[in-house]
Amino acid sequence: MLYSVLRPLARIALGWYYESVEAVGLERIPLHGPVFLAGNHPNAMMDALLIGVLVPRPVRMLAKATLFDNPVAGAVLRAAGVIPLHRARDVAPDIAPPVGVDLSRNAHSFRAVADALATNGAVVIFPEGTSHDDPQLAPIRTGLARMALEARDVHAVHDITIVPLGIVFEAKETPRTRVLLQVGEPLRLNDWPAEHTSVAALTSEIHRRLRDVTLNFSSPEESARLLTLAHALGVLFTPTRRIGAESYRLADVVQLVKRIHRAASRITGEFQIVEAVPASALHTTGSMRIGARDVKLTTRVQQFEKRFAALLTQLTRERLALEDVAVEPGSGAGARFAIREGVLALVRGPIGMWGRVNHWLPITLTRTLALRGVKSRDEPAMRSVLFGLMLVLTFYALQTSLVAWLLGGWWALAYAITLVPSASSDFRYGDRTRRARERARAYFRFRKEPALQRALMAEAAWVREEAVALEVIMLAMNPTTEYPIPEPASPPSAADTDRPGPSATRVAAPPSGDP
Repeated sequence: MLYSVLRPLARIALGWYYESVEAVGLERIPLHGPVFLAGNHPNAMMDALLIGVLVPRPVRMLAKATLFDNPVAGAVLRAAGVIPLHRARDVAPDIAPPVGVDLSRNAHSFRAVADALATNGAVVIFPEGTSHDDPQLAPIRTGLARMALEARDVHAVHDITIVPLGIVFEAKETPRTRVLLQVGEPLRLNDWPAEHTSVAALTSEIHRRLRDVTLNFSSPEESARLLTLAHALGVLFTPTRRIGAESYRLADVVQLVKRIHRAASRITGEFQIVEAVPASALHTTGSMRIGARDVKLTTRVQQFEKRFAALLTQLTRERLALEDVAVEPGSGAGARFAIREGVLALVRGPIGMWGRVNHWLPITLTRTLALRGVKSRDEPAMRSVLFGLMLVLTFYALQTSLVAWLLGGWWALAYAITLVPSASSDFRYGDRTRRARERARAYFRFRKEPALQRALMAEAAWVREEAVALEVIMLAMNPTTEYPIPEPASPPSAADTDRPGPSATRVAAPPSGDP
């Protein structure tokens, strides 16, 4: 009962905090039968909320037993069907199992998990063991493998499937950013014969499949650099769309990052920026095989790095977005933009304003409290949801009671019905108006200074074309492999762009496969 109440609340909270929450590969999750959902753990409670909201079936959560020490929190967690798990670090922080720590401490929890699986339940577990800010997947614990094998071999639960879930945050502590849930290749325990299955082997395979759906970097600096580069290349190789119809998703950015990272692994030493080229950048046809030994990569790489950084610096200085460099500055495009955004302002503006008036105080208090004394990057979002839930519901009760006292019950009911939709509209329309202001600023700036736009477009074109050239060189680093070159993408329709079709030519979006 409580689960059915908490899930829609979690969906609303995620929609308010993040600009978009995207899922890829949900069809890989069995809709029936016993399932472990194994996710990485970059953002504390938000990870559980994302899985609980996006997975298309009810789930049972596993959580550290220390959360149940608080009587109120423990009662809520049990009512929501959460199963406590005693972690080794909580039992004996200074002693690593199996030395000195009784692995039977979770016998009751393992049995509860087996019972849930036996009734065809789906159990969520984070096998890293704890949430963290590291830019890569932590070594996973053996608990998932032991639970799965015990359920199969001791409690006779058949057809168990382990599904890896990779959660990627664009900027996990920043409101109105994007989140992606990637579903990996399911592991069917029936395919692992009991006589050849060990906890270590199964744990290793789970770790491998989790790495396939997560981003893994050697340092936070590398993570920031590659994500910035992938975002920029995603923009450069995507047609400039009208506001609200941006055509590249976080899933596309993640694929670009992975392709860049894999390509970079072919080159060592000083050739670091070769990370910066996606296989999607290729725009010729056929297959290519080129020897790269005679190419002076060092100078080209350094020049690419320098000019790319300079382009971003100039855009920041000019208060322009890369997405708007190629916007059409003609009068016709400007008129269409003004009419469209003006009509939307008349229709959606009052709804958003109603939401702003009713939620400004609780949301402001929530953000203030959420950022007070923050010690890690996974605290702001979690605190925002917890404080927001308490404050928003409290204000809803007070405001609705006031309306009922002043105007009567029916008006109070009507007022209450408008609260959540108007707040959601305010957040979404706020995102759109922010982008519209950026686009309008670029439009007027380029009308006034066409030379600036020509210079920026020329520099962006150089970055794009150099990315193509470097990608060809990178692919040639493996002379035994032929790499098919993708065909160009079709231009966008006139309804989806703020500039004419011929100037919107871009290379096709990256295919999902590896180079």
